[in-house]
Amino acid sequence: MNQQITQNNTQSERILASISYFSIFFAPIIVPIIIWIFADKPTSTHAAKSLIYHIITYIGPIFLIISIAMGGVVIDSQNTTVSVIALALVILLFTITIWYTLKNIYRGIKVLISDSSLYNP
Repeated sequence: MNQQITQNNTQSERILASISYFSIFFAPIIVPIIIWIFADKPTSTHAAKSLIYHIITYIGPIFLIISIAMGGVVIDSQNTTVSVIALALVILLFTITIWYTLKNIYRGIKVLISDSSLYNP
């Protein structure tokens, strides 16, 4: 009986931890903060990591837009070195944003299907 309660708690904690990663699609920063504050230790650690990944994922496009705007202004001035740097920055920020989005999905699935021994981050 006691083992079944522990197993259910572990399963619900894993689901909660995976929701903190998957929340990138529906409530990016709010859900990990709430889970981080109110959940117990392994789940709150996952929520803190997912919060960092969400912040990186949503700051990237802001800098991406700034880089694209900077690149557009620079292209008008015919300064090729700065335009190449701006283009490289756009590509780098786009890659980082996609990487951390995919990392959120991967970690959410990994936590969801893992055994309780592999649950700790």
